[in-house]
Amino acid sequence: FYGGLLSLHYYRESQDKFWMDRAEHAIQKMEVWTTESVWNFENKLFLLQAERHYAFGEMDRAAEKYKLAQKSSKKHRFIHEEALACELAASFHVKAGNVKFVAELIDRAVNCFQTWGAEGKVKSLLLSP
Repeated sequence: FYGGLLSLHYYRESQDKFWMDRAEHAIQKMEVWTTESVWNFENKLFLLQAERHYAFGEMDRAAEKYKLAQKSSKKHRFIHEEALACELAASFHVKAGNVKFVAELIDRAVNCFQTWGAEGKVKSLLLSP
């Protein structure tokens, strides 16, 4: 999961097919795992899909998948992954020029990370521009 997210990040930076191949492999694995356990893997699949759509410039589809990742993470009580979904969605919206969503998403990420006990991450988010 995290390898897939990193691969998509590096793909956006470099457009190197190597990174997209790694990301696609992670997404394919997550699709299989989601059929076995929606509870454990659905939110992760949505987040990977959101990042893939973002990488391909499919902004509307990406925005929808970020929302689904947040909703699924919350529903299945993965607070740290809800925080991550909010953080990545905020970054996406900054780059997409949708700044009206950013403050709320960062606030949600901070609240989730605080609840999870990740104080270092909270400080990092609060200090970043």
